[in-house]
Amino acid sequence: MYDVIIIGGGLSGLTTAYQLQKQNITVKVLEAQSRLGGRIETIFGQNQTPMEMGATWFGKEHLNLYGLLTELSIPFFEQHTEGIALFETLSFEPPQQYFVPSNTHSAFRVQGGTAQIITALQHKIGLENIVLNCKITQVEEQIYGMKISDSTVHTYISKKIILALPPKLAENTIVFSPKLPTTLSKIMQHTQTWMSGSVKFSVEYKTAFWLDNNFSGNVFSQTGLASEIYDHSHCEIEKFALKGFLNGSALHYSKAERQAKVIAQLTHYFGNVAQEYLSYNDKIWNDAYIDVDGPFLPAHHNNGCPEYAKSYMNDKLFFAGTETSEVFGGYMDGAIIAANACAKRVSASIKK
Repeated sequence: MYDVIIIGGGLSGLTTAYQLQKQNITVKVLEAQSRLGGRIETIFGQNQTPMEMGATWFGKEHLNLYGLLTELSIPFFEQHTEGIALFETLSFEPPQQYFVPSNTHSAFRVQGGTAQIITALQHKIGLENIVLNCKITQVEEQIYGMKISDSTVHTYISKKIILALPPKLAENTIVFSPKLPTTLSKIMQHTQTWMSGSVKFSVEYKTAFWLDNNFSGNVFSQTGLASEIYDHSHCEIEKFALKGFLNGSALHYSKAERQAKVIAQLTHYFGNVAQEYLSYNDKIWNDAYIDVDGPFLPAHHNNGCPEYAKSYMNDKLFFAGTETSEVFGGYMDGAIIAANACAKRVSASIKK
């Protein structure tokens, strides 16, 4: 029997496992997907350019993430913003231009890709303590612990469990026995899942032609499929890309159609050289991982609700996950804040 089973192998779940292991508490991480990271997903292009399909940027105010990066010896670098930026409000008029000076310190990125954090945590936790492709369907309280069942009817037993996945997803996909309190279930159902509805894209290039022409790579459009575009070149000078967000209409197009529209839009801004790309990728986050059924919820709705700081099922069930953090809910720093707080609560419960 493990001391703790953690459902969810994203940043919060892995950080919780890491913190508990440092206190000699045995853990097992169960992840439904075929990869770790959750909403952190770094892919690599033809030129091995790291491109973020999920969580990307962080700022100086994100002290907990800074602390973890330092502890894991993971370097980071400043997001490039200097140069001419474009703002497009009307399709039949040229985009407005404005200059962004250097040293704005807008954001930072992880060197080698955000997934470097996940890889480092995976190595700390140990592959033997992680199970992939493990979709949990039932959580049952027993006298001496918790019984967890997956979609293949395989079962796991532990003293405590931690839900480190979006609360709404947990509520809609896991059967709890006995049932969770009605108040908690309603809050879980009405907690906005960060990045639900988001569509991110990246286009890899041989050269950063936009920088050569004094453009920053930043574009904000109210007319094109790509609503936000940023320079996504790596700190290594030979790896270049543009990345950003597609608007909600992207859901109605095939990937080939999205690709054609994005390349046409980039050509409109930067000229025919934009058509000479190495690779195009995009990620629609409205999949089985992020549950978007039900009424529209505004950003961060119920994130950090005090109910998530409590334990349930006679002090055997706890919550982590970025949506449960009172500060920076939805962001990477929030995921770490939630993990650290949950690890303290679980550790104290075990050592009673």
